[in-house]
Amino acid sequence: MTEAPLEPGEDVNEAVRANWKDETTPFERVRTVMKRTYESQSADEIAERALTTPTTARKHLDVLVGDGFVSATSEPGRTATLYRRSAESVVMEQAHDILREVGTEELASRISELQSEIQRYREETGVDSPEDVALEDVEIDRGTLQAWQTTRRNLDIAKAALAIGQAEDSVETTAAD
Repeated sequence: MTEAPLEPGEDVNEAVRANWKDETTPFERVRTVMKRTYESQSADEIAERALTTPTTARKHLDVLVGDGFVSATSEPGRTATLYRRSAESVVMEQAHDILREVGTEELASRISELQSEIQRYREETGVDSPEDVALEDVEIDRGTLQAWQTTRRNLDIAKAALAIGQAEDSVETTAAD
């Protein structure tokens, strides 16, 4: 599809927004907005970003909550329900991305490497986890602490990816029998 040239004085951002609204459904826009929403927001805020009404946004958010893609919470002192991308959907997406890129053997090897890295952090600091660094007043530079936290997060996601890959293989094997 060829885009029409902008009229003189037409804002390119407004043209893109209008095009997005014309070419997608409200549900698609709400889901796209939620795919990048990691901090809790109200339906009104999401509706504004998704170029739809708050009522329509709430309707689609309820579906996405039911699907597990979005989580909904109420905070003390606020009457509005707040929505954000669910941790489970983020983990599943990242796990599937990993499985598309590497096989289960390579993934198992990478998990072993990550476990060794974490063991090195433990040996160097004398504590079991990044959280223990503060509790036990261990001296560690911020970069090392962040690297340890990232390594642990990557290990958790890699383990989830491996488990999903093995479960999918089991299901496929069972279905073939």
